[in-house]
Amino acid sequence: MTQAVLRTHALTKKYGGSCALDGVSLAVYEGDIYGLVGRNGAGKTTFFKCVIGLCRPSAGEIEIDGDTGRLSVSRRRTGFMISPSFFPYLDPRESLEYLCRVKGIAPAGEVDRLLGLVGLAGVRKPFKSFSLGMKQRLGIAGALLGSPSLVVLDEPINGLDPQGIIDMRELIKNVHAQTGATLVVSSHILSELDMVATRFGFIEQGVLLKEISHQDLHARTKKSLVIEVDDVPKACALLNAAGIEGIAAKGDQLVLQSHLDRAPWVARILVSGNIGLKGLHRQETTLEEYFMQLVGGGHGD
Repeated sequence: MTQAVLRTHALTKKYGGSCALDGVSLAVYEGDIYGLVGRNGAGKTTFFKCVIGLCRPSAGEIEIDGDTGRLSVSRRRTGFMISPSFFPYLDPRESLEYLCRVKGIAPAGEVDRLLGLVGLAGVRKPFKSFSLGMKQRLGIAGALLGSPSLVVLDEPINGLDPQGIIDMRELIKNVHAQTGATLVVSSHILSELDMVATRFGFIEQGVLLKEISHQDLHARTKKSLVIEVDDVPKACALLNAAGIEGIAAKGDQLVLQSHLDRAPWVARILVSGNIGLKGLHRQETTLEEYFMQLVGGGHGD
């Protein structure tokens, strides 16, 4: 079985009478792009801050690369980007060279490699004049210094325009492919994470509702063919005789979970059997609808 790079056990963080994290137990496996999905204020940033040591959990345990006792050592192999911030007067090269000195990393070759990877090679203007997308790119480069095995990226697409979102999506894929690092990426936009993540964790009000693979997530987003007819029993009999099973009847509608790509063939069967066909369309539960059902449904499915 693939090794867990990051695992938490009943991780809890309280601020006074408020519980920002409530018993979060999750696992991120080697090679994952793990998408942590939650609405604004759900607890994503608090979770990351506990993992990387920026705040102390109230209870629970954090395990990085199988280590729970010496996290100060394990965290040195962890890169992170949370609200990227650099000296406003430094350009990208100077910013990364400064971080290299702070982290005790030899900058020779490392800075050029990362600037090329994030698309900032040759940029000489200071950080204060950067667009949001450029700031995010430099933040990712900083997170990758020292070739960490685990990289945490908090809301890297938040606030970006449509082109910036596309560019960031491709950058995340490229970083994963070229570095081999395990990535944990948070967002409140499930449809965007769906294009890069291999596994997901859904968090709401500090509670981890579900962990699910990309494949299983899409299996939960139901697709069906909805047919409106004038004679439901006769239509069911015709379709069953044609070898179509698993037909659900709802009022004057038939709902098929199979043969979604053969709608014209299904329509011909019904019309040739003198069935009045009032309507036919594909129906799909979107990822966003699944997420809202999950959030609205409490802690279960």
